[in-house]
Amino acid sequence: MDIKKANVNLLLGKVGELLKGLPDDAKKGDEFSEAEKALAKLQDLFAGQDGEIELLACRGDAHVING
Repeated sequence: MDIKKANVNLLLGKVGELLKGLPDDAKKGDEFSEAEKALAKLQDLFAGQDGEIELLACRGDAHVING
């Protein structure tokens, strides 16, 4: 199955908006900082790229997304 990278960028933007909209109390934990780091890594991975990505079957030793 292929997914347009533009759609992934749109989804990552929505996740970013969700994180920014959390109450201040929720932003104090380690989970929030880890979520921000993961989002930043994904945004760097997909920044400015066009085309499609291929989703591969999940296995313990394989990555899900190959860019």
